[in-house]
Amino acid sequence: MKRRALGLLLLTMPALAQAAGPLIPADEEKSVDFSLRFASARAPFDYGAQNYDTTSRWIGISWRQKTSERLTLGMYGGTAYVTQSNNPVTAGLELDGYHAGFSLHGILYGGRRTTLFYAAYYTYQKVDHKDSTQTVVLDWSDARGQLGAIVTVSRRLRLYGGGNYGYIGGQERVSGTIDRTTDFRRAARAGGFLGLDIKVDTDGYVGVEANTGLARGGQIYFKRSY
Repeated sequence: MKRRALGLLLLTMPALAQAAGPLIPADEEKSVDFSLRFASARAPFDYGAQNYDTTSRWIGISWRQKTSERLTLGMYGGTAYVTQSNNPVTAGLELDGYHAGFSLHGILYGGRRTTLFYAAYYTYQKVDHKDSTQTVVLDWSDARGQLGAIVTVSRRLRLYGGGNYGYIGGQERVSGTIDRTTDFRRAARAGGFLGLDIKVDTDGYVGVEANTGLARGGQIYFKRSY
């Protein structure tokens, strides 16, 4: 499965994109940004009778294309690795697979030093683990929206942050020694995000971001604009 996930990542590099950090500054007159992203998030998944803490880690790529002065569309994808606490069927296992999705960013206000924006994301993730006696598959959808601001601190440094809202819904499928299908979810909830975006050369950026709400986690990204 790890080889298949890596193959998917390599095949999708020309086409997939993930929103990593804030949009390209308007005064740079660039229309595309491409990024490499490393992220981790933790959330309790509600299986009905019990919650299981679920940790997801991603290595992904993203591509965003500015389609008009105030609208940017993107796609993203890559590998995914998942572990859970206290779930009997996944105890001691690291499930692996992939994630993929699309994004939309819009500008509400664009000033000299401050930009107000909104964003929407939809992500699908699937991971599994197979051995001689049992197969476990987890797949879920993650939909969320953001409303935030980008503040230009200096020529090379920008801060960004705001609020988010989203939900998760998915399914666990087990076959082999145990055969069952169980729905799980993460109820809709609000949270926040805060990030730092650093320009390292003419077209290159490095950034870090922390998130709360639907999941707690963070990411680091390396981005170039064209």
